Amino acid sequence: MTDSLRDTDIEALARNLLRAQLMVRGWSYARLAEALQELGVEETEASIKNKVSRGRFTFVFFLQSMIAIGSEELRVPRLEALLDGEFSGAGAAQRLARRTDER
Repeated sequence: MTDSLRDTDIEALARNLLRAQLMVRGWSYARLAEALQELGVEETEASIKNKVSRGRFTFVFFLQSMIAIGSEELRVPRLEALLDGEFSGAGAAQRLARRTDER
């Protein structure tokens, strides 16, 4: 356990929250690109893959994606869980998706 979060921790969390929402709905990056285009946001499957794999995207893009996906709620883990590494590393998106399903 560490006592603080780094920018890379937050980037990983953003990436995994977006992936989790896609998983819950069974969406691909291609489907997200189509839904974003319906909102007037020009993204391709490849550009989304690149953004998500880096974990570096704007909050505007994140919100556009949540709107396109149809997410009305988002459960962000508490600081303690993040510091414990509960939602980082391999399988983090799946763990976040399970939390979404539990609602």
